[in-house]
Amino acid sequence: MALIPQSFIADLLNRIDIVDVVGQHVKLKKAGANYQGLCPFHQEKSPSFSVSPTKQFYHCFGCGAHGSAISFMMEYAGLGYVDTIEELARSAGLTVPREERTANDVARLQQTMALSEVMSSAADWYRQQLKQAPRAVEYLKGRGLTGEIAKRYSLGYAPDGWQGLEAVFGTYANDEIAKTLLEGGLLIQGEQTDNQQTARRYDRFRDRIMFPIRNPKGQVIGFGGRILDQGEPKYLNSPETPLFSKGNTLYGLFEARQAIRAQEYVLVCEGYMDVVALAQLGFPNAVATLGTACTANHVRMLLRQTDRIVFSFDGDAAGQRAAQRALEACLPLMSDDKEIRFLFLPTEHDPDSYVRAYGAPAFEKVIKEAMSLSSFFFKIVSQEHELTTPEGRAHTHHAAKPLLLSMPPIALRTQILREVAIRTNSTPAELESFCGLTVAPAPVQSNAYVSHPQRSNTNPHFGNTNRTPGAPWQSAKGAAKRVQPIAPPQAPTDLAEQLLRVLIQFPHLGKSLDANKRTLALKASKLRSEKAFALMQDLLAQCDLVELIPGEAGKPPSVGAGSFALFQEQLSRSEFAPLYEVLRKRVMGSDLDLEGAMADLEGSFKKLELTDLKQEMTDITQKISGGTATDQDRARYRELGERLKFN
Repeated sequence: MALIPQSFIADLLNRIDIVDVVGQHVKLKKAGANYQGLCPFHQEKSPSFSVSPTKQFYHCFGCGAHGSAISFMMEYAGLGYVDTIEELARSAGLTVPREERTANDVARLQQTMALSEVMSSAADWYRQQLKQAPRAVEYLKGRGLTGEIAKRYSLGYAPDGWQGLEAVFGTYANDEIAKTLLEGGLLIQGEQTDNQQTARRYDRFRDRIMFPIRNPKGQVIGFGGRILDQGEPKYLNSPETPLFSKGNTLYGLFEARQAIRAQEYVLVCEGYMDVVALAQLGFPNAVATLGTACTANHVRMLLRQTDRIVFSFDGDAAGQRAAQRALEACLPLMSDDKEIRFLFLPTEHDPDSYVRAYGAPAFEKVIKEAMSLSSFFFKIVSQEHELTTPEGRAHTHHAAKPLLLSMPPIALRTQILREVAIRTNSTPAELESFCGLTVAPAPVQSNAYVSHPQRSNTNPHFGNTNRTPGAPWQSAKGAAKRVQPIAPPQAPTDLAEQLLRVLIQFPHLGKSLDANKRTLALKASKLRSEKAFALMQDLLAQCDLVELIPGEAGKPPSVGAGSFALFQEQLSRSEFAPLYEVLRKRVMGSDLDLEGAMADLEGSFKKLELTDLKQEMTDITQKISGGTATDQDRARYRELGERLKFN
């Protein structure tokens, strides 16, 4: 079985123009060096969707959607990876080549294809069984569901038998069949006893209403089963499989996408039945988590669909805990144009029962009146704390600190911090200092020599960088004349990010850096913060993985127009992906070309080398002033003075 070579994918991105690809589906207008339009992945009234012809990359500053022409077609048209490449290659007049896969590649692909086919076949069989199960049909009718809704969500029924799926796949005694069914989570294998030659194999889902779980392409990747009568567990989900991950999947999202965009918000519930029943009752924009806490990936998926999320939870303690976990997942992804609310229904109701008891207009009303994110934030951090006592206010600060630190530096964070400060009889500055969001500058010593520090650059994503330059040694009255040192260097706070910005746009320049320049880059980022240091380490390692396009007719390897897009997709798989997202936003509007990038790097490293020399000179000066300098130190001091003079 053959694989599409990466070199061809790079060449394809060089030959096609992302502006043409996106422009076939989105109305674009020229805006400076880029093109802008309304994002096709979420509802918006003013354009925040930017397409860069120089970088061959798109980015939405509203929902965060980004990628190359390949990822755009996959996301917009729902095409698979290979189908997208085939389609784009045809438009460019290219034939897609293939190279042989390794045995492991073939095995993984065959496993995925086999599981996908198995899940689809099982869903079809469950759906057929529902038609032949009057008891299950009556149960659904009793919940107010029509055949139309059951068809829309492909509801089914797993009969009350131990080997029902044998009718579809054959005997479970066949190890190959059993292996695939076990990997897909449809089968359970019991422990082997002394009286058995083989362990017993039986269906995971029995006598349950079956809810197929789909991925964004509509493919069945798992199931949820709801028991008809009393019993435990009420809901049974597929286990984690190569196809299915609870933390990365939302039930009903595939079916609800159009309604979410039309209604301009998504309602997040806790159960399959809530989603299906709400669709029946006029709320088709509902989705559900799959028996697990709401994750950052869940929130990220939803914010790509809409700017407004309403979480619906039970009003009991478990609902409060689930809501708090959702809040924690939302805070790092918040922006000032997003709205997130928390709806707590009475303990005796879930969304389905509430709508049936009070009607759709009443439910719409409580949705509009749902608690804002900021109100829920205040409730969480102050609950069980007595704000009339110093201890209670301190406990509130302690609870608020990790939540505030998790938020990006947006206006909402400032407003929440200010409100918490007011409620705890504190000043915003005191709370900021406690949380470590700002660092008070050290007092500046008065001295005869006044240095001109570089412009400080505070960046919460890469660490606080406001620094006060130290005062040089000043001789006292009557003391022996000593050498007046050059002012101690200030940490190169802006150079670290400048290097990061250049390398994220031109990774092949990072690949070509020698050991000395890499050391300087790491040292500059280390002075900025530990996070910046770790990011620089990772970025340099990522640059080393970049492959250049081989030159033709003896020409040297080159970098294509699609290299930026390919590199960003590579970075999105890094553990530092959120930080790369921040950098990417800052360089999307940049018109820096290769020649300018090389000049920037050369200038940055020259400044860093000078900073190193000044630091060494300062260290020797301290030895001289302390009387501990050696002849070798003094010789080195003179040498450094000459070098700095010529620089």
